[in-house]
Amino acid sequence: MTAVSFGVRRLWLPAALAWGVFGTMGALVARSGRAPFDNPLLLALHRHATPALDGLAIFFTIVGNTGPMITAGVLTAAALGWVGRRRDSRLFVAGLGGSMLLTQAIKFFATRPRPSLWLSLRPEHTFSFPSGHAMDTAALAAALFFVLPRHRRAWALAPLFALAVGWARLYLGVHYPSDVLAGWGAAVGWVLLVQLLAAASTSPQSQANTLAS
Repeated sequence: MTAVSFGVRRLWLPAALAWGVFGTMGALVARSGRAPFDNPLLLALHRHATPALDGLAIFFTIVGNTGPMITAGVLTAAALGWVGRRRDSRLFVAGLGGSMLLTQAIKFFATRPRPSLWLSLRPEHTFSFPSGHAMDTAALAAALFFVLPRHRRAWALAPLFALAVGWARLYLGVHYPSDVLAGWGAAVGWVLLVQLLAAASTSPQSQANTLAS
């Protein structure tokens, strides 16, 4: 089952909204250095820190790292190829892998420093905008949507995981909220763009056959 099965044309609106979120966060950071809610939200989270939440945030940060996300992506792509869904496998790799590469490109040009409101339990020293953890996990969730259409209960766990990882990065004080929102927006926007471009390259006859099946 491909993106056509979900009504590909309807993806343009969520794709535009996702890129709009990214663009808005980027504009705020470029113009003012931060979004108005960045520091207040971080400080509010820090005021409610507890040892239990510390451990939970570190756990989600470790699991949401690039290494585990690449491993999950490779295993998923290999499984799709194994069962003969090679096109879905290629699109999955383009969505997740492309988003990971896009993260690094944006960081390189944005060069936003990390927050320094308090000493983090797991300090980071790379650029802050956008959040790589947020982008990777959101891209994984969005890409899985198109390859697990018959397993929506399992798929629903992926967005919840992405939200939890985003929270963890804020709780630990290593990302601004605008970093996380930008990461989610760019990742979802990228995966939807991959699906839209793939559908546009499919012949009308092939699309008609897919819809009829």
